[in-house]
Amino acid sequence: MTTKKTISFFLLLFIYSLEAFYDLNLEKLWDSIPDINHPTFDDYKRIELYLHTQRPYLEVLSADSRYNRILNFKLLGPNHEMPTFEKYSFNVREETSKRCILLFGSFNGIYYDKVYLVLKELKDCGYSGHVLVRIGGFPNTENGGLKICHVPYAFKVAFLQEAKNLGYKEVLWIDSAMHPLTNLETIFQKIKENGSFFLSAGTLHDMNPLPRLEASKALGITPEVYPSIPHLPAGILGFNMEDPLTLRLLEYWHQATEQVIPCISWYPEELSLSILAWSLGCKPIGQFWEYWCEENYVKQVIQNRPLLQFYLDIRR
Repeated sequence: MTTKKTISFFLLLFIYSLEAFYDLNLEKLWDSIPDINHPTFDDYKRIELYLHTQRPYLEVLSADSRYNRILNFKLLGPNHEMPTFEKYSFNVREETSKRCILLFGSFNGIYYDKVYLVLKELKDCGYSGHVLVRIGGFPNTENGGLKICHVPYAFKVAFLQEAKNLGYKEVLWIDSAMHPLTNLETIFQKIKENGSFFLSAGTLHDMNPLPRLEASKALGITPEVYPSIPHLPAGILGFNMEDPLTLRLLEYWHQATEQVIPCISWYPEELSLSILAWSLGCKPIGQFWEYWCEENYVKQVIQNRPLLQFYLDIRR
């Protein structure tokens, strides 16, 4: 995208932000919490009540198979467990002391078990660096992260912001469905050299179903440009927090998430990330399929896929 087009794009985004999403019930919720950066058990319960009963703007996604999980996002455990935050260090060397992998699991379903399985696999594969693990709650809480917890899958951008705030330089988000097959050194080297690590899965035009028009319009584009924009799957995302362009992308992504409407689409976090990365000229490293395979096919393809880094499970 040319500089002129980039300026026009973000001017549109700024203008839209002046008409930001507003929800009176949500504002009343935030006003009822004395310290949003240090929520109590009762605060979390009030937030959960809103999440489960007061988000009519999500009804347009009711045909999505993930709708019930999004609607019933659980911050607290089934036995009233409070959120936890843990830091692990595996084989840390001087050159890997500022890298980390982010693992997040809500208290929905089996995500707790999935997170700790991936954590074990990282250790077994010889990963060198830190791992930040959050179970329940919401990332970046001490810096107001909860203020976007009502937005589907906003925990990804919030956790990336938290890692930046903690001083990490090379940061990799991986979904709990992505199981490492290597020590991931190849990916971290690309994060360091390129400023980011994104993969593409076709274009926005190839999405099935296509993005909701309201969401893409809120991000300043129309369907005519869908074929030009790579669709960036958010199962694997790498950010170099010393790269100015990458930091700008993270900032704009967070701003778009705060506006809510850009994320009310079939791929909530991926649509806004894809459009913003394209507008800034942040290009994907390669194709998503090159780096992962389905769980049942690992033995069949591992010899023929030199870039293979993960197998994917579909357990939810």
